[in-house]
Amino acid sequence: LASMGVPADERLVAAMSQQAIETAHAFSPQAVSNTLWGLSTLGVQASPELIEAMSKRAIEHATAFKPQEISNLLWALAAMGVQAERRLVEAMSRQATAQAQAFSPQNLSNVL
Repeated sequence: LASMGVPADERLVAAMSQQAIETAHAFSPQAVSNTLWGLSTLGVQASPELIEAMSKRAIEHATAFKPQEISNLLWALAAMGVQAERRLVEAMSRQATAQAQAFSPQNLSNVL
């Protein structure tokens, strides 16, 4: 919906958010970052439960995150005004540092 410019349907967002919480253990880094990016782009504030589930998954698999996924994740949280958990920021910072040379200008601007 976000990339199509379609307004958010509250019932759909609630149902999809609940499903994301329940299946977060299976999310890839791209799915984590895309989920939060999509909600942010729609102008929807993710529930604390969804933020917690996506953050936990991101921390668990931080070393698998690519530059765009790190960038989108951090941008989405900032755009939603979320105070990210310290462990998440530290995990993403370590991964970003390890991959700094692979960051595109857009990725860099989203992180900084």
